[in-house]
Amino acid sequence: MKTAKFISIIGHPIFHPTWMMIILLLSGITRFTPGNDLTFLTITFSITCLLPVLIIVMMKKWNVISSFEMEERDDRLAPLFIMILFLYGTIRFFNKIQLFSIFSFYLTTVIVVTILAFIITIFWKISLHALGWGCFTASLFIMTTASIRAYLPYFIASIVISGIVASARLKLKSHSNAQIYSGFAMGFATVLIIFFFSLL
Repeated sequence: MKTAKFISIIGHPIFHPTWMMIILLLSGITRFTPGNDLTFLTITFSITCLLPVLIIVMMKKWNVISSFEMEERDDRLAPLFIMILFLYGTIRFFNKIQLFSIFSFYLTTVIVVTILAFIITIFWKISLHALGWGCFTASLFIMTTASIRAYLPYFIASIVISGIVASARLKLKSHSNAQIYSGFAMGFATVLIIFFFSLL
C-alpha cells in the first residue's frame, strides 16, 4: 500500500509540465541560449507545480479542501480551477518563445484537459491521474510520429508508467476501472483532436 501511494504521488499530473520540459531539453531538439535551460525549467516547475502546491496547502489550512488526497469530488474543483489559471499564465509566457512551440502546444492540451476535468468532476469522479497520463502520452505520440525519433523512448516509457500509475490508483481503491480507463482515453483522445484541428 505504501508503494502504491508513493507511485501515486510521484505520478501526479501536476509534475507533467516539468517532465515535458526536461524531455524537450534532453532530446537536444529544443535549445535556448547557453545557460537558459535551467532558467526555463525552474520557471516551468515554479508556475505549474510549486506555486499551485503552496496554494493547495493553504486551502487545506483554511479548510477549503478536506484532505490533500482530494478523494471527494468537491475537494477537486478549487485546485483544478487554480491549475487552469496557472497553466494559462504559463502558456502566455511560453507563447512568446517561438522555439518552444512544441511546449506551448502541450500546455494548450493540458489546459483543455484540465477544463474538461473540472466540468466532469462536477458530475462524476474521473481519474485525474489517468487524464493527465493520457494527455502526456498522446503528446509524446504526436511528437514521435512527427518524424522525431528522439522522443520514441519517452513515448514507450510513458505507456509503461501510465500502466503502473493506473495500477497504483486501483490498488489504493481511489478509482474504479471505468474512471481509470475513461480518464486515460479522454486525455489521449483530446490531444489527438486538438492536434487534428491545429492542422486545419
